[in-house]
Amino acid sequence: MAHWLEEAEREEIRKKQKVSKESARIQDKMFRIQQNYSANKETYDKFINMMHDLCERANALPPDKRDPWNVIEFKPKESKLDNHLYQASTNKGFDKTVAIKSFPFIKSQHYKHVHSVYFAVSKDMGMVEIEIKDDYLAKSRMRTDDSRDTDFLIDDGLKRVDIVFRYEMDKLDKELAIKILDFMVFRADFKSLPFSEEHFKYDKRG
Repeated sequence: MAHWLEEAEREEIRKKQKVSKESARIQDKMFRIQQNYSANKETYDKFINMMHDLCERANALPPDKRDPWNVIEFKPKESKLDNHLYQASTNKGFDKTVAIKSFPFIKSQHYKHVHSVYFAVSKDMGMVEIEIKDDYLAKSRMRTDDSRDTDFLIDDGLKRVDIVFRYEMDKLDKELAIKILDFMVFRADFKSLPFSEEHFKYDKRG
C-alpha cells in the first residue's frame, strides 16, 4: 500500500499534467481559429459589418416603428479564444399570470423576453459558430419570516432556447442577415432561421 506522501505527490503530478493538456488543447484551438479567420476574414468581417449596419438602421427608426423592442445592441465581446466574437441583443417586456409557491399561488409576473445572437469564428476551416438564444427573464421576491428578501423561481412554462450552430462562411449573406434581424426584433421566431439539423452543434440548455 502506497504511503500517503507518495499518493499526494502523484496526485499533484496528475493535476499538472491535466492543466498542461488542457492548455495545449486551447492553444491548438486558438491556432485553428486564427487560420480560419485569416482565410475567411473578408467574408466574416463583411457579414459582421452588414449586421451592424442593419441594426443601426433599425435603431434609427422613430419609436413607434420600434415597438415592441426598443434598441438592438450590437457589440464585440471578449473571448479567451480570440474568436472574433460579436453579440446582437434586444428585448421586449410583457406580463403573464403564473403559478407561485405561496398564497395566493398565482400572480401577474413581468418578464423580459430576450433575443440574442452570437457570432464567432469556428476552429473548423470555412465555418462560423452562431449561437441563438430565446430567453425569458424574471426575478420575483418574497418576504421571509426574518424580513429578508429572497429570490425564488417560478415554473412559468415558457420555452427557452440556447443552441449553437456551425454554419458555412460562404452562406453569410444579406438574406441571412435580414432573417436574423427579423428574429431580433420579434417579427419572426426561432424556427424561421435557416439552420437545420446538419448545422446543429450543441444545446447549451442540455
